[in-house]
This record gives sequence, structure tokens and C-alpha cells, in this order.
Amino acid sequence: MEVKGEAMTNVAAVPLGGAASSSGQGAEGSGRYHQPTARECALLILLLMKARQEEMHREVSRARISQNTIRRLFGRSQIANDFLLEVQEFLLRAGWALFCIGPTHYAIIKLQAVQGWGRISSKRIDDKLKEVAEGKLAVFDELEPLLLPQGPKADEGD
Repeated sequence: MEVKGEAMTNVAAVPLGGAASSSGQGAEGSGRYHQPTARECALLILLLMKARQEEMHREVSRARISQNTIRRLFGRSQIANDFLLEVQEFLLRAGWALFCIGPTHYAIIKLQAVQGWGRISSKRIDDKLKEVAEGKLAVFDELEPLLLPQGPKADEGD
């Protein structure tokens, strides 16, 4: 399948179970396949978080969600970036942030959980920003090590 103008997450196919109407909406109880809207997907994610909270018997403010779970909740084998942005917008309105944390997982966190975090300002690096604005690109050579993975290597500790 070729998609133009919209990036899609590359994933394995999920059985669809029947034909869907062009809008993705099937008549209720008609036995037709229904692809949830962005709003409905946000609601399903919130339901999943609520179920986890009830299971844990405490408030849950963050979680990691696999791409497979997201595809299953969304009823889609591929998640278009524009669709994901719509879902994220609904979740933001509900007080949650959903974001990608790698090729196989997403993270969700309650906005309230980050309210007490320290803020950071670009004033700390004004001198470097001035160098960049002046075209002194050597500053990036100094910064290049920051892009290297931090912490223990994946093959260590085996």
C-alpha cells in the first residue's frame, strides 16, 4: 500500500473481521467492522488506564503501552501520524500525554504528575545559541557526543 503525504507506523496486519464503511463507522449492532474514531481511541486508552488503576488499587499516573496494544485498541494495523495526533489531542484535553518512546512502545503520563518538575530555560546556553546564529557550526562538533547512547550498553551484563 502506498501512502502519500502521511507517514504511517510500519506494523503487522491485524485481522479486521469484516468490511467497514468508507467513514470507518458501521451501523450499531450490524455485525460490521467498526474502526474507532480518534475520540473513541482516546476513550479506550483512558479505559485501559482506569482498569490498570483498579487492578493496582492505587492511582496510576504513568504507563508504557506497546505498539501492539495501541494497534489493538485503535482497531488498525497501521497508525497514521495524523490520526495519532488527533488521539493525543483528546488525551491532552483529558489531562494525559501520550508519546512514542521507541519503535515498539508508547508512554502515557498524567499531566498533573509533571506539574512539580523543574523548568528549564534556554538562557543556560545563550552563548552556544549565539555561536550557532553567527554560523559557527564547530559548536555542533563539541556537542556530538551528547547524541551517543548514555548508560550501560545492551550487551553488557550478560
